[in-house]
Amino acid sequence: MLHMKSLGLHNGIGLQGRYGFMSDFRSMSETEARLRIQILYHLFDVREFQFYDWAASYSQPTDGDLWADAFSRSREVSLFTLRTFIDEIHRLGGRAWAYVQALGAEEADLTSLKPHVFRLIDSQGKAYNHADRFPCYFANSYWACFMVHRWAPGIAELGFDGVHWDTLGALAEDYTAESKGIADFIEQAAQLLPAFHLLQTLNFVSLAWWDSSLISQKLCFPYAEVWNRSEEQRYYQFIKSGPLEGRRGVIAYYPSQDLPLGWTEAENMQARWNEAEQHGLSYLVLGDNLRRLHNEYFPNNRGLELQDIRTLRQKNGDCSLAQAG
Repeated sequence: MLHMKSLGLHNGIGLQGRYGFMSDFRSMSETEARLRIQILYHLFDVREFQFYDWAASYSQPTDGDLWADAFSRSREVSLFTLRTFIDEIHRLGGRAWAYVQALGAEEADLTSLKPHVFRLIDSQGKAYNHADRFPCYFANSYWACFMVHRWAPGIAELGFDGVHWDTLGALAEDYTAESKGIADFIEQAAQLLPAFHLLQTLNFVSLAWWDSSLISQKLCFPYAEVWNRSEEQRYYQFIKSGPLEGRRGVIAYYPSQDLPLGWTEAENMQARWNEAEQHGLSYLVLGDNLRRLHNEYFPNNRGLELQDIRTLRQKNGDCSLAQAG
């Protein structure tokens, strides 16, 4: 398979087009896998693809040819499908982003094995475990070093272009320390990832720890997951002026969240798509062939109606995203 990143075509900073997702990695034919990427690329100008919950565990990228997804342990993930998706994205000139839970690991005892690594203590003063599924650790430069060396070799070998560090929002009992820790994590990862030819971005949930200068310098593009209109408007202000002025980014604001009275999720999706574009952002909602997000767990997506496709294609045709940087 041809990986275009080896030709140096993955190094541009900023979005190359729209941002979409992939979360269905089950076994499928090469033809079907390539078609799924082609549909998103050609119909909606998706050039950036986040691979959501693809890994074998929160401590291990892959496990043979087939494995169950890390979170639910119920969805099949095929190594062949992953590689085919990535190869088709590169063949078309896009980029593939490997979702990694930035604070998560399967092990609960890493504090005793690694110096300067600490469990994340939440606002209740307890060591935080997410959804009773995995323990979380405090973000700092030491944790970044550990995570990059744990994940980057496998991510690079698969052909990904960058790491999407996923976070869970502000959780620590000391927000100031947590903010500094996240900044140190970003700085350290930015120093280490180029050795693996990888870029990075990070999900700022509810705009926690936001630092426009740091984001503009150390992340490929800004990415925020907002949960209400106030956060949405704050994000628009952040990218309207200052270090991020004119920089395209990603906004995730799930169609099921803050649904106006009498509206459908499809209408909410279309309105947010349009508003995001007006503010120079790509609205994360499309992926997995002809599917759209419902909530924050990406596999819980919904099929697009024909009218949705027509409307979004019309909106997409009004802007030259392929030329936007």
